Amino acid sequence: MDISTGEFLTAEGPFDYIDKLLNNFGPKEILFERGKRPMFEGNFGSRFFTFELDDWVFTDTAAREKLLKHFETKNLKGFGVEHLKNGIIAAGAILQYLEMTQHTQIGHITSLARIEEDKYVRLDKFTVRSLELISSMNDGGSSLLHVIDKTISPMGARLLKRWLVFPLKDEKPINDRLNVVEYFFRQPEFKELVEEQLHLVGDLERIISKVAVGRVSPREVVQLKIALQAIEPIKNACLEADNASLNSIGEQLNLCLSIRSRIDKEINNDPPLLINKGGVVKEGVDPQLDELRKIAYSGKDYLLQIQQRESELTGIPSLKIAFNSVFGYYIEVRNIHKDKVPQEWIRKQTLVNAERYITQELKEYEEKILGAEDKILVLETKLYNELVLALAEFIPAIQINANQIARLDCLLSFANVAKMNNYIRPVIEDNDVLDIHQGRHPVIEKQLPLGEKYIANDVMLDSQSQQIIIITGPNMAGKSALLRQTALITLLAQIGSFVPAESAHIGLVDKIFTRVGASDNISVGESTFMVEMNEAADILNNVSSRSLVLFDELGRGTSTYDGISIAWAIVEYIHEHPKAKARTLFATHYHELNEMEKSFKRIKNYNVSVKEVDNRVIFLRKLERGGSEHSFGIHVAKMAGMPKSIVKRADDILHQLESDNRKQGISGKPLAEVSEKREGVQLNFFQLDDPVLCQIRDEILNIDVNNLTPLEALNKLSDIKKIVRGK
Repeated sequence: MDISTGEFLTAEGPFDYIDKLLNNFGPKEILFERGKRPMFEGNFGSRFFTFELDDWVFTDTAAREKLLKHFETKNLKGFGVEHLKNGIIAAGAILQYLEMTQHTQIGHITSLARIEEDKYVRLDKFTVRSLELISSMNDGGSSLLHVIDKTISPMGARLLKRWLVFPLKDEKPINDRLNVVEYFFRQPEFKELVEEQLHLVGDLERIISKVAVGRVSPREVVQLKIALQAIEPIKNACLEADNASLNSIGEQLNLCLSIRSRIDKEINNDPPLLINKGGVVKEGVDPQLDELRKIAYSGKDYLLQIQQRESELTGIPSLKIAFNSVFGYYIEVRNIHKDKVPQEWIRKQTLVNAERYITQELKEYEEKILGAEDKILVLETKLYNELVLALAEFIPAIQINANQIARLDCLLSFANVAKMNNYIRPVIEDNDVLDIHQGRHPVIEKQLPLGEKYIANDVMLDSQSQQIIIITGPNMAGKSALLRQTALITLLAQIGSFVPAESAHIGLVDKIFTRVGASDNISVGESTFMVEMNEAADILNNVSSRSLVLFDELGRGTSTYDGISIAWAIVEYIHEHPKAKARTLFATHYHELNEMEKSFKRIKNYNVSVKEVDNRVIFLRKLERGGSEHSFGIHVAKMAGMPKSIVKRADDILHQLESDNRKQGISGKPLAEVSEKREGVQLNFFQLDDPVLCQIRDEILNIDVNNLTPLEALNKLSDIKKIVRGK
């Protein structure tokens, strides 16, 4: 629940789905049953602010009773949540918590909606993070949201963030959004009108939520009037548009003419921030208020008349009338004239150079003025509260306005981003073909130095001829960027945005999985490799025929041949899966996987090309057919500033290993046989030709680890240290 906007959503599902929702929504506070903290933190961590409630709150009976009472209904069928037992319990617990914490003014919470998981593409938290949808993993980096968020209203910005982590997976609603974006392109006058009016709308959701709790300020009420006025030309333009989706938006927008007119009639156009400052209600609204204002605010002229009269009667030219909070209105006379003061004046204060007096006339007028000011404040507050109460009746209509304006704002943002960055409309198809021609990474292309052009690439995946692409190539060549680029283009298309490509045919995706980059989770006892395997297992257990799967450098966290074996087996599993032939991009340093193309018909080898000139590597960043046999890791180490002696030594070892490799040869036999024949290719500590290392090896091999005491182990370590020092 967002109390500030009145949005109330519920869902239920397994822990990984709830974890995704927690990451996507980023709640400020989470409620759970007392005593369940270990379970909660075991599944979701301890990064959230939480509050425990008694177990009776989390019962179906208590929750239903609370919801039915709040919404004043006999059942929950109209909200589409009747079958969500846990979802209902959670929603009821929230309302109970609000009541316990004195949040009683929640009239703007008028509906409860179900998060329909089956309508959206599944993105787990690893995918959201590794694709950098909402925030960058690097300090100072950019995210997809940063690139595509050109929304004008706060409501639009909030909705766009939601759309980004909940892509659609049905063809019609996606095309409905794309049709509106295209209409903005074809009708610049319509686009300019909407853009101009959106700047006037402000944050309707937040304002109307304040109306519900009676905490809306006069300035916010005026802003609400301005927003409703701005909606009128938007509504008319949408109704006249040659676009069914825009027509629907226009029909749902409510001008709220009666309340808009009342605000305009009763509230000053530039009121103070707070009602107790006065001057909120316009002249002519209430006769009594007008009369009181005349008394209170025409007093200055009356006081000047008294001052002038008394000055003439007493012959005191410097006489003046003033006011302070101690004894109200007074007459001040300088000492040189105090002998002229009439006897009926009452002295109240003596100063160094003057004396202050009050008169019966002044006291009577003071009571009249101050009484009028108090009455004005009471009357203005009463009139203002009556207006706010009338506004509350329009909460549902204005909430619908806010939703439709936010939607329009997001689609306008897509149009502006597309025009700015040269995006095209994707073709959405209900098949398994993903065909992107000259695609670009939407975030990286915006970060390139001025004048540098992003190298675009083609990617085609389907379930018949090219289901899995194995991408090899050197470090820094752009393999990871290509994987992310493909996922981001697909995701942009399925939220209804144009995409960075020359053309794109997007066969609808139901899940996007990424295993890109490594992140240790040592704090809970999980190494890089364990995290890698957990994520890979989650993918393989949930993959479907419509999934898009991205693997980047899978298996790096273990030994070479363990890694190759696991990578091979995973690719083979995806290819041979009887039902879920998922479209897959697999970037790897394991060039041995190139052999798979010979045995599996839907696996194709590609490489990100480089050019070697005068012992220098030039990264061409172009995806080409065929595998690569070189990683150019030593060249990258040299570019990173590695000491020359290390680079030279690494180069020598590489040539020796490659020589041994050529002697042994590589067959097209199964991986297990290949691994046996190439056992010596990986560097082994105990095979190094060094007498000191040989001595250390002998010392270690002669240790009886089963009978070694801790003290003996430390002594043995000391002996080995002496051997090293003696080198």
